[in-house]
Amino acid sequence: MTRSTVGRATREVVLTAGAILGVLCLVVLLAGATMGVRPLVFRSGSMAPAIDTGDLALSRTVPASDLHIGDIVSILDASGTRVTHRVVNIAAQGDARQLTLQGDANNKPDGEVYTVDEAQRVLFHVPRLGYVIGWLTGPIGIFLLGLYAALLLSVAFRRKGPGRDDPPAPTKKEPARRRAAQARRRRLPAALSLAVVSVGVLWPAPGWAAPWTDDVVISGTTVTAKIVPPPATFTCGGLGLLSVTFNWAAVSGVTNYTLHYGTAGVTTLNTTATTATITSALSGGTAWVVTNINYGSTTWSSVASTTRSYTVAVVSLCS
Repeated sequence: MTRSTVGRATREVVLTAGAILGVLCLVVLLAGATMGVRPLVFRSGSMAPAIDTGDLALSRTVPASDLHIGDIVSILDASGTRVTHRVVNIAAQGDARQLTLQGDANNKPDGEVYTVDEAQRVLFHVPRLGYVIGWLTGPIGIFLLGLYAALLLSVAFRRKGPGRDDPPAPTKKEPARRRAAQARRRRLPAALSLAVVSVGVLWPAPGWAAPWTDDVVISGTTVTAKIVPPPATFTCGGLGLLSVTFNWAAVSGVTNYTLHYGTAGVTTLNTTATTATITSALSGGTAWVVTNINYGSTTWSSVASTTRSYTVAVVSLCS
């Protein structure tokens, strides 16, 4: 195999791979925009063995009347925390439905009965893909995707000189329409590949909590517990150039707050303020805040506040 043949084959592989990834990402993006399909990254194992930690699921919003016992659904509980469990009982309440949910790994149903008009029903899941998506939608992953897109563009649009390893340029006798078609075929894969970056930036897969509801055995005669409330509100504030600001309600007696953000909320920021700004370029994920109060030498923390999905980009988004 000659050097020119290897060069042409390598460029075709790079362009074809970029086109395939671009098409797949565009399909996913369009499905989300037109059919309500959303990704879910599992951050706990209460749905094991059906769905494990780190798996990625795709869900679609459906009316409550379309739900059946055995469906896996994702909804918000009374505190605004997303819960994704299996339906074990359904009771009608007009057009709404009262759902009893239970994680497959839990030994009893959730303590709350959820009244919903609609819910996100899990369509299917892919094992461990959540870890990959989480990495790709992080700053390093997006940077590398950007480099890959730049490589595709350079391959598609590079100039060819005499003696290079490409086939001879079309002669003047060759119809202009054919020459234009050849140029479009080279540039289309690169254009489609840019969707890889756009989906990584604009469609971060939110993580969610699948609560454990198993009984806990306590030994001893005295149990001391403190009730630490989460902030009553957690909202999106200013959306700036490469920045997103979050605001939340103050809690009386608070020691500090812990803001969770990034992919599945794995990055944390401790602050005594009731506002925080994320300025990481080209990043996104899910954010929420937790209240911390010191009682003596022990720090007690609240459950999570409501969650927000966000993207930090040239045009930042938050919902």
